Amino acid sequence: MFKITNVESLGSDYTITDQTGKVIKTIQVIPHTEILEAALGKFIEDSGSISSYLENSIAVLSGCDKVEQYKVLWYATTKEEIILSEIIEFAIQNGYNKIILEHLEELE
Repeated sequence: MFKITNVESLGSDYTITDQTGKVIKTIQVIPHTEILEAALGKFIEDSGSISSYLENSIAVLSGCDKVEQYKVLWYATTKEEIILSEIIEFAIQNGYNKIILEHLEELE
């Protein structure tokens, strides 16, 4: 039996304020590895179809129905270090409320 994980409990919440301390927005930032760990782990081709993997992964995550798919910024990069404040600023300016960070291995 798999443990059910609420997606809202993943990552960290960042509260953004203006210069007077008034809250502008709270943004959830989640490393993609946390999502994989909460679901079924990394997809392995020998374990079945991608469709089955996705269905079973979603089954162990709760709160997915509360995620507005067009308000999630998926930020993938090959850079070792990122400037999170710039990504959060971009997200706020474009109406996102969640950011998923993914580090990609550089292809040769």
